[in-house]
Parts: sequence; structure tokens; C-alpha cells
Amino acid sequence: MGNNKHPRVTLVGKGVCFDTGGLDIKPESGMLNMKKDMAGAATALALAHMSWREAKDPAARADPAVENSISATSFRPRDIYTSRKGLTVEIGNTDAEGRLILADALALADEENRN
Repeated sequence: MGNNKHPRVTLVGKGVCFDTGGLDIKPESGMLNMKKDMAGAATALALAHMSWREAKDPAARADPAVENSISATSFRPRDIYTSRKGLTVEIGNTDAEGRLILADALALADEENRN
């Protein structure tokens, strides 16, 4: 993917589209402005779009995007999550999802860098 003559650049931004806090639910007042949790991903995507337009043959990468809402498959406090890198993480607070998606996105970029 992309022109091998161009350097591989990874832009990663936190992309939580809506964040209730998961099972560690936030109060209503804490959820009102949670659309800002996607600002990092939106900024990275805008910068990527500008560079794609200029490069014509870019080395594109995906930005992580999730929603942190309550469902039957939600993480519970003390659940063990296996990251993309293979490291296990104990969920202490279900409102810390941004760190997990950022770590997985960086691990993906590292994998692609080695190929």
C-alpha cells in the first residue's frame, strides 16, 4: 500500500465517538461533552486527508474508533483484556478505553513498520 519511496508515517488519535464510561457509568453531566473524545482521531484524519490529497499515492493507516457504551459485551471491572501486542491488561475502570485503543493502534503501526 502506498509508494515505497515515501516514508511511512503513522497518525494516531483517540477516537471515542461517544463515551458513557461503560459499566463505570458517568453522571449525565459528564456525558454531555463526550463528543470531544473523538477530537484526536478527527484531527489525525483531517491531517491524513490533506496529505493524501497532496501525495496522490499515500501510505494510509486506519485511526482507531470506538463507542464506550453499556451492552452485554461490555468490559467489566477486573476483566482481563489481551492487547494486539499480546500483553494482558486488567480493566480497573471501564472509562479508560482510550488508552487501550491508542495502544492497539500503535502496536498495529509497529507491526506494519516491520513488514
